[in-house]
Formats: sequence, C-alpha cells, structure tokens
Amino acid sequence: MPIEKHLESIKTSRLRLSPLIAQHANVMFPILSDRTLYKFTGGEAPESEIALEARYRKLESRKSPDESEYWLNWLVSLVENDVPIGYVQATVTEYEADIAWVIGSQWQGNGYASEAAIALVEWLRIIDTKVIRSFINPNHEASQRVASNAGLDNTESVEDGEEVWVFQVPREC
Repeated sequence: MPIEKHLESIKTSRLRLSPLIAQHANVMFPILSDRTLYKFTGGEAPESEIALEARYRKLESRKSPDESEYWLNWLVSLVENDVPIGYVQATVTEYEADIAWVIGSQWQGNGYASEAAIALVEWLRIIDTKVIRSFINPNHEASQRVASNAGLDNTESVEDGEEVWVFQVPREC
C-alpha cells in the first residue's frame, strides 16, 4: 500500500500537522534540545542542527531501508501563528502502527499532544490501520492521558519496561 503517496497535512482546530522534511530541523532543533523532554522517553537531544537535518533527510524517504515499514512523521504547529511545537510519528506496517508524540516543554499542559494524537489516530484509521500501539513509560502520567484521550487502552502488558497501549478496530461480524 503506497501510504507515502497519501501522506498529507492534517489540520485540527488548533494544530496543523505537516509532513516532516529536512528543512524542519532548524525549527525543531531548539525544541528537541530541551533535555527534560527525555526524562520518560529515554534517548537524548540531537547533537546539532546538522545531525538532526541528516536524520530528517533519512526520514523523508518515508520507508525503512528494507521497505517493510513506513516511517511517517509530522511537524506539529499552531494554526494561529504557525509556530512549530513538536512532532508526531507513526511506524506503519500493513495494518498496524506504532505511534509517538513529542510536544516542546513550553507548550505542554495545553492539550496539544492529545489533539495531535487524536488527529493521527483518525488519519491512521482512514488508511485502514487495524491496530495502533503506543509504548509508554509507566511513570509518565501525561502520556498515559494522551494515549487514553486518543482512544488507546492500557493492555497491562509491558515491553522493554514500557506499558503497551492499544487501539484496535473491532472486527466486523
């Protein structure tokens, strides 16, 4: 299924999700340089804007090297002033997707992550995704709320120390 051909901007009442491109590194680098973002998610801030641009350039292919997964990423911006505030991502196989979201610290607590995650889940359902998962640190209450708001349920399963949250489209009878 050629998902990358259907990758489009997604708009909500307050947010615009635009397909991520290498040129977004200059606006995302300051946001992702905030080390507090990695308290629950692990990982670390990008080394430089150039390193982030190189990473984004790889993601522009929208596919894993073996083409078994689609790597879909969107820049999240405020509609009112076009200010970038974070990103959402989906790693998609034939009918399944793993999703994540990152909203810059200064914009957290305003419902933006939930709004972006809800929009992403809705888009994934439009392209016939049957199972949508997110892996969340058990101590990250804010991300647990985002997942719940987006319609995902905590399965009580744990993988690599993270709770597995799932949205599953009900089977038709």
